Amino acid sequence: MKLWVTPDGDRWLCDECLEQFREQMEEEQWRAPFERWDPMLRCSECRHGDVEIFD
Repeated sequence: MKLWVTPDGDRWLCDECLEQFREQMEEEQWRAPFERWDPMLRCSECRHGDVEIFD
């Protein structure tokens, strides 16, 4: 999961949703200050986690 700094605020995006925003990212020059693997983080778009937790 990467944190993206956008003109509308910061957003966590998973790799799957990242592709949907590729064009917008280039136009608005989004930047990703860091990446984090944390099972508690959720994507701002799809609300899924990047890490699956199996019980």
